[in-house]
Amino acid sequence: MDLDFQGVCVIETTAQDVLELFCTSSSTRKRFEGWRSDRRRTEVVPVVMAHRTRVLYRLTEADVQGVCRETEHALGNVRREVGESVPQIVDWNPDFAFAHTFHACVERLQQVPTYQQFRKFAFEDGDGLRMLGNPSKAVVRRLVGEGCSEEQARAAMRWRVGNAYYGFLREVYALVQLRLRGVDLRVHPLADALFRVDAWTGRRALSLRVGNRKFRQGMNAGRKTRTEDLLADVLPPLEFDTIELTAATAFGEVHLPTAAHLDRAAAQLKEA
Repeated sequence: MDLDFQGVCVIETTAQDVLELFCTSSSTRKRFEGWRSDRRRTEVVPVVMAHRTRVLYRLTEADVQGVCRETEHALGNVRREVGESVPQIVDWNPDFAFAHTFHACVERLQQVPTYQQFRKFAFEDGDGLRMLGNPSKAVVRRLVGEGCSEEQARAAMRWRVGNAYYGFLREVYALVQLRLRGVDLRVHPLADALFRVDAWTGRRALSLRVGNRKFRQGMNAGRKTRTEDLLADVLPPLEFDTIELTAATAFGEVHLPTAAHLDRAAAQLKEA
């Protein structure tokens, strides 16, 4: 922790903190070195390695609830059947992972952005354009050139980015609520994007998952490699916890963990 200019203690998490905890086995070191040497990550690596998580630790419940109230609908008027109609965009990821861009935006704005603030960052700020705005526009242009209608491509991209935004907002809400419940939870985009750890406390790693009608629920759910598998050989061994939500039932509403989910998670995370 550091002190700010007023002598107030500032909590922060760095990339080095992530490496000291998770990059301690042959497999995780190999994964990190592969990411660091990947030519596609030439611009990504220095940004992520320099990132310091600070703002998220000083957010209040009112801050996050205010964003949930004030944000415009991140999916716009796009319906699922249209949003998932372009396979090249359904699973598209820019070189900068979405987590990188969201975390960078938070630290830049010194607050969690509404979706309209995030769009402004992505399409008007130099860093936002480099991380997400320009790559997303390039994909849309390419697909239109290959015969996809511009309206359909734009709608699919809105669906992709909007859902990623909602996912980040859920994670921020869980972080704030669990810290209020006495859990010293930490986050960093390197842990999220590289090791699939949404948050951690001590040697306990937390995943926040939402049931998807197209995939199985439970510990084997989703398209990504399980956190437990990625970090299985880290020593001393890590423990793993999951908050799993049912799929959202109301279109256009921020789908957040319930108090019951969070109470159970807090109790689990404070064990041992």
